[in-house]
Amino acid sequence: MQSKDSFITFVFRPSRLIILAVLALAGCRYPVNIERPMADMQGGELNIGLSENPPWVINTDQGPAGLEVEIIQALAENMDATINWHWDSEGNLLAALSHYQLDLVIGGLTQDSNVSALAAPTKAYYKSRYLVGVPEGTPIPSNLEGVEVTVPVVNHIARALKKEGAIPRPTPDLGTQNEAVANPSWWLHAHNYQIGDWEIATDQHVMALPKGENAWMLAVQRHLNSYPDIEQRLQRLEAGR
Repeated sequence: MQSKDSFITFVFRPSRLIILAVLALAGCRYPVNIERPMADMQGGELNIGLSENPPWVINTDQGPAGLEVEIIQALAENMDATINWHWDSEGNLLAALSHYQLDLVIGGLTQDSNVSALAAPTKAYYKSRYLVGVPEGTPIPSNLEGVEVTVPVVNHIARALKKEGAIPRPTPDLGTQNEAVANPSWWLHAHNYQIGDWEIATDQHVMALPKGENAWMLAVQRHLNSYPDIEQRLQRLEAGR
């Protein structure tokens, strides 16, 4: 004979499964199965996933902003399409993209990002060059041997700086100290740094599309290849922060 406790567990377990199923459905925030030909996207809707990563994507009280938001808004205007924005983490967005629940994901993705397993990245549309700059009025050193260089706390350039003989110093307040900084050229120009000749690293910037969407990929890539003045736009966005 079953005990009272086991009987209660048996009775309520199906109810718990139903509740979990309902919660799972309620948490699905993306369109389902939006695979469609390019002809249906013209004059229709674009479902764009985005994660905040200034100045590429910025979440403001007035809505999305940033370089890649501007790029996609221009593309949608050319297509006479409206945009549905979907905010989430990069990992969640790429997973949704792999199930064809989104048309595109943006957020400062690079070729170093782990996008290829879940998505089809575009060809690089812009290259961020990591250089070393010094404040205005400060002599540019002839080499980096023994030079302290501030870098973002989370970075991928410290090892390359050490190879140049520099001493990387991670700081959350980049640009507030009167010393050398390693960061992309657009950031250095926006903060009025004098730039030296050392290219420490590069980032190849891409956007992510569903795999197999060849006509859509071609349309996006053509738009990216023709988009003007990216370096200057990045400087403007960074200077305005």
